[in-house]
Amino acid sequence: MRDAVNYDHHSTASYCHQIAFVLAIMNEMALRHLLPIHQHLSRTVTGVISTMTKYQPHAFHERSPQLFRLVTLSTGLFTGILGLLSAYWLAHDVFPLVGRMYRNAPIVVTPYLGFMLIAMCTVSPILVITSVYACWHAKKFDPPANTLLFRFQHNSYKLTLWSIIYIAPALALLVTLGLWAKGYTPCQKLLISGSAWQVYWVNDERYCFKPDSYTRDGWPCKRMGDKNACLQVDGRQ
Repeated sequence: MRDAVNYDHHSTASYCHQIAFVLAIMNEMALRHLLPIHQHLSRTVTGVISTMTKYQPHAFHERSPQLFRLVTLSTGLFTGILGLLSAYWLAHDVFPLVGRMYRNAPIVVTPYLGFMLIAMCTVSPILVITSVYACWHAKKFDPPANTLLFRFQHNSYKLTLWSIIYIAPALALLVTLGLWAKGYTPCQKLLISGSAWQVYWVNDERYCFKPDSYTRDGWPCKRMGDKNACLQVDGRQ
């Protein structure tokens, strides 16, 4: 009985060794067949990537000069209009703040977002020049280094970045500190609906009231009987 058990044990071990040997041979054959396929796919992918990196499509102004002229002309006109409007808003709403503070105007409106228009005024000239040049010559504006146009372009972008990061916030802070020093306090009652980007300051609590209407210039008005009483906010007599 013991010999039979030993015989069955040796037969099973021999059978397992044979199966392992056959599997090893099959694995080796599979690797030999698959290796060329992997090498071929690798060479194909490498060739495609090399072709894609070597192929560089033509620039926009070379593919469609007329469309390029139209786009640059539209950009120049749009930028010029924005620059003129920004200069108007600065002259009409931002710069007069100093005069109103000096005259002790009863109400001073500070449009804080208006200070950011300085950046638009500094970048508009170079963008208009770039657009006109590109539209006229049907190619990109790329002046050589150390030329007048190159320095003008560099300084314009540099000044624009400084306006956004330093100049506009500094002016807004100085105006706010000046209003506090002159005895002004914010008045939320005078705030026009939808104009949270600006703040109304008053130097007398009696001027802080809920208006019934506003004039075109932003003066608050209160209904008294059959008449409107409007408060002149610029401090002029």
